[in-house]
Amino acid sequence: MSNQALPKLLELAAHSLLSNEASAIPALEEFTVDLFPPLLTAAFAKGHKKALTALVQAWPFPFLRLGSLIVQWPNQESVQAVLDGLEAFPTNRTCLRRSELRVLDLTLDFEQVQSKGVSEALAKFPFWLPSTVKAQIPQTLARRKPEDVRKGPKQPWEPVELHIDLFLRGPFKLDTFLSSLLTKVEQSGGFLRLCCRKLHIEEMPFNSLIGILKALELNFIQELEVFDWFRALSEQRLFATQLGRICTLHSLKLAYYHWSFSPDGEGSSSYFLSQLSKLSHLRKLHLSYSYLSGNLQQVLSCLQAPLHALEIRSCTLLDTDINYLSQSLHATALKKLDLSGNNLSYMVPGPLDTLLGKISGTLQHLDLNHCRLKDIHLSAILPALCCCSQLSSLGLSDNPISKAGLLSLLEHTAGLLELKRVLYPIPIECCVYLHGLSWGPVNKGKLCQVQAEMQKLLQTVQRVDMQWSPPLPSPLPVRLVQLD
Repeated sequence: MSNQALPKLLELAAHSLLSNEASAIPALEEFTVDLFPPLLTAAFAKGHKKALTALVQAWPFPFLRLGSLIVQWPNQESVQAVLDGLEAFPTNRTCLRRSELRVLDLTLDFEQVQSKGVSEALAKFPFWLPSTVKAQIPQTLARRKPEDVRKGPKQPWEPVELHIDLFLRGPFKLDTFLSSLLTKVEQSGGFLRLCCRKLHIEEMPFNSLIGILKALELNFIQELEVFDWFRALSEQRLFATQLGRICTLHSLKLAYYHWSFSPDGEGSSSYFLSQLSKLSHLRKLHLSYSYLSGNLQQVLSCLQAPLHALEIRSCTLLDTDINYLSQSLHATALKKLDLSGNNLSYMVPGPLDTLLGKISGTLQHLDLNHCRLKDIHLSAILPALCCCSQLSSLGLSDNPISKAGLLSLLEHTAGLLELKRVLYPIPIECCVYLHGLSWGPVNKGKLCQVQAEMQKLLQTVQRVDMQWSPPLPSPLPVRLVQLD
C-alpha cells in the first residue's frame, strides 16, 4: 500500500467507526494513537459532540491544534464539546484511558486567515483574532514520543493551557461561547490556563477590560493592543499595574491614551511609565492619537532596551522630540519607523534628515504619510534617505508633492536595491490638497499619465522589481467581519 493511500484509509476507518458513536467511544481505550487524529477530524466534521468530548478525555498526545478544523467546520457546539473534555477529574467517563493533553491551541495562523472559510469562522466566533504568530509546542512536550506518553510516569494533576488570540470591541456584549470559556477557566481552580499571545481591546468598559486581563495568564501575552480612553487617574493606574505584570510583552500598541506630564516628573503618567519600564522584552511600540508634544523623551527613556519598531502616529510631535530620538539608544536599532500624521514640514532641513542619517544603517520600513512634506522637503531628506541601504518599503501618501518631485525620488532611490515597495502620494497636478490632505475628486486621466511615466522610468533605471503605487481606498480591517 502506498504512503499516499494510508491517510485516506484512516479517514474512511474513522468515519466508519463514528457511524456507531455509542460503540466507538468505549473502544477508544484499545485504539492505537495513530487513529486519534483522523477520528477527531471526522468527529469535528460531522459534529459528533459526545465523541469529541471522549476523544479529548483520552487524547494520547500533549498537543492539539484545532485552528484548521475550526476554519473548515466553524461550529461552536463542536468547540464546546472539545472544551467539555477538559476536566481535571472528569466524571461519567466512558473510556479509562487518561488524557495526556497539555496544550489545546485554538489560534488561527496567517495561512488559515487567507483561506476561503475564515470569514464564516470569524462570523461565528467574533472575538477570534487571526494571528501571524504560530504557537510552538513546548520543548518539554515536543521531546516526548507517543510510546513515552503511554509508558512514562504520569502526574495525577497537570494544568492544560488554552491558546487563543482575542479581538474584543465594545460596546461590550460578552459572546455566549467566550463567556462559557471564561467561566470554565475560572471554575477550574487553576487546571485550565487561558493563554493569549495577541490581545486587541477596543472601546470596552474599563471593568470588563481589567476582568479580561485578570482571567489571562499575563506572562504569556506577547502582543497587546489597547485602543481606548483612560481619563480617570484610578483607571490609568490600574491598567498600568496590569501592564507592568506582562513581563514577556514584545509589542505594545496604545491609542487615545491620555498622557499627563509635568516639569517635575510627577504627572499622572509617571506611574504608567514606571510600569512600562518593567517590560524588558518590549521591542515594538505604537502610540497614536495622543498628545505627546515635547515629551517623547519621558516615554522612551524609561525603556530598558532599544526598540526595533517605533510607530508614533498623529501625536503632534515637536522638533525636540525628533532631536531626542536621533540621539537615543533606539536610533541605531530601529528597523521600522512610522511618524505618519505629524507635521514634519518645519523639521526639514534639520531634525528629520539628521534622524534618517542616524537610523540609516538598520532602517527597513519608513512611513511618513500625511506629514505635510512638499518637494523642497523631499529634496532635503533625499541624501539621508539614499543612505538607508536596508530600506525595503517607503510610505509617503497624502503629502503635497508634484509629479516632478516623485520622478526625482524614483530616480534617486533606484540605487536602494532592497527597496521594493513605495506608496506615493497623488501628485498635486491630479488633485487639490487642503491642510496637507488630498480633497475632492482625483483627475484619473492625469494620474494614469503619471503612472505611465513612472513605469517607463522604472524600466530605464532597470528597477522593474520595484512596486510604486498610489494610495487605495481604505482596506478592510484585519477582522474580516463587522462586529455588532
